[in-house]
Amino acid sequence: MSKKIHRQGASQLQLTSMMDMFTIVLVFLLNTMSAEGNLMSSNSNLILPMSAQAKSPTEVSLTVVGEPTMILADNEVIVETAKVRSQDSLIVAPLLEILSKKREEERRAEMLGVIKESTGKVVVQFDKNTEYDVVTKVMATCGFAGYNNIKFAVTRKGEDI
Repeated sequence: MSKKIHRQGASQLQLTSMMDMFTIVLVFLLNTMSAEGNLMSSNSNLILPMSAQAKSPTEVSLTVVGEPTMILADNEVIVETAKVRSQDSLIVAPLLEILSKKREEERRAEMLGVIKESTGKVVVQFDKNTEYDVVTKVMATCGFAGYNNIKFAVTRKGEDI
């Protein structure tokens, strides 16, 4: 009696489950990385005010910067600081026009499902030597345009500038 020995062919590596795992990890990483805003960074020519209470920078959809000579929104020059200082009105008209457009775009994006929620969040950065009336006028304009969630960019005490 002879016994037949059955030899199996060489086993092959199953890549299907490994590809599934990598796909899940990739989707998870893409979902955790948000494409809605930019990570906030301060302008190099500004000296931000000091604060004992400061949170880490977060993603922002809109940044308003008050430089010594001009006011910027998302790195676009909007109006000269001297004009803002000299006007009587609390509302800065050129800034209001830009902010209203951006707020409307944000609301439209929410309605289309591009973003989850229209937060009305804006981060303002001012040099620590900026006059109070300029800061007040820019903040009032932000609020009038629908940006009621205003955050200030500051430097933590003891942090290198």
